[in-house]
Amino acid sequence: MGKTKNTYLIGGNQRQTTLTQKVWALALPNILSNVTVPLLMLCDMAMAGRMAHSESIAAVAIGAAVTHFVIGIWSLLRMGTTGFTAQAWGAGDVRALLRQLSSGSIIALTVGLILVLLRPLYITPAADLLQDGSASLSLEAQEYLSYSFLGAPAALLLYVYNGWLIGVQRMKLVMSVSIGSNLANILFSYLLAFPFKMGVGGLALGTALAQYAAIIALALGAWHSHRRILRLFSRKYLWHPPTLVRYFHVGKYLLIRTLTLQAVTLFFIHAGGMIGVTTLAANSLLMQLFTLFSYFMDGIAYAAEALVGEAIGARDRNRLKQVIPTVLRVGLILASIGAVLYAFLPEPFLSLLTDKTNVLERALEFRYWMALVPLVSFAAFLWDGILVGATDSRTMGMAMLVAGATFFLVYAVTIHPLGAHGLWIAFLSYLTVRSTLVWLLGARLYRG
Repeated sequence: MGKTKNTYLIGGNQRQTTLTQKVWALALPNILSNVTVPLLMLCDMAMAGRMAHSESIAAVAIGAAVTHFVIGIWSLLRMGTTGFTAQAWGAGDVRALLRQLSSGSIIALTVGLILVLLRPLYITPAADLLQDGSASLSLEAQEYLSYSFLGAPAALLLYVYNGWLIGVQRMKLVMSVSIGSNLANILFSYLLAFPFKMGVGGLALGTALAQYAAIIALALGAWHSHRRILRLFSRKYLWHPPTLVRYFHVGKYLLIRTLTLQAVTLFFIHAGGMIGVTTLAANSLLMQLFTLFSYFMDGIAYAAEALVGEAIGARDRNRLKQVIPTVLRVGLILASIGAVLYAFLPEPFLSLLTDKTNVLERALEFRYWMALVPLVSFAAFLWDGILVGATDSRTMGMAMLVAGATFFLVYAVTIHPLGAHGLWIAFLSYLTVRSTLVWLLGARLYRG
């Protein structure tokens, strides 16, 4: 644990270069693992598109959307685990490290098993929620959900294990397991869907099996890299109510953040559909650019979580004052590059996603709005990471509520006179307010 107090304080430009390299060393593995996610989604859709019924594609889309929504709510387990773990790592507190892992695992297993056992109660209404009444589509969506939620305990445990390993700065292990499990997911899904003739159920079961394989791999990797800590584990660390209470205290604000974020994102797509099918398709394509940018920002945000939490745990305010500006500078550079590419070179990427001329032309009408997105949103991503490391979820939740309210207010004012451009102005206003608030409220971390 003595090695956790990294020597950034070397002096002059060398100090800053060393810290910047540390940020990149922690960020790049997460960025690389993030970019495998679209590959997984594309493969699932491609396999569904080669099944006997055309409804299979829609069933997979519905099933995946419901699963991601329900499981995604519990991403607070990942963020909460990372912040507390990073602080324990910086403080050299082995007991806190063990209690964090066990408490997070207890919550994940409890919620995951409840989701498995209650499947008969919620699968049918969930499958019917997003479809048009087709009986065959509903049955396939139900089949997908029945298998996908078998993986709920593993999916929630992955949040905890990934958060714990990010907190102790083992990003390469997280990356390796993430990439490996995504590839295994594709293989399992193909074998179950086609040779074993399980259809869409096979795609979902393949994902669940890959999640359990990932948990085993992460557990083995964590033991290999931290056996000196983990072998100290005993029953006295298994049940620790104060740690559980802290989880729920931080988690309630993270839940507010997650639900508000999803509400804005889903309404943005819905509002585009109300304007017209072409606008809906164009906005969906442009949101892929936003998602791509978010992969890079999330990677840097994860690095910020680990480094900020470590500095706070070590009670090293000088290091904290160096980490935060460095993370923001790295983010600004990437955001500026993204803005230039989205403003002047969006067509090659968008052309890969569609061959429909009308959709492409409509998307290009909003290119300059899209170019502003990286510049007004990078601070929101990175300050979220900083605040996770500081376990200041209240600031994140309150800022998101105000930003979400801004989105709907601006949308109501601009949608009729400006149409789709008003929708983009509302989205940019939401991102700007969110970035500004978390920056202003979070800046006290390195001012004080």
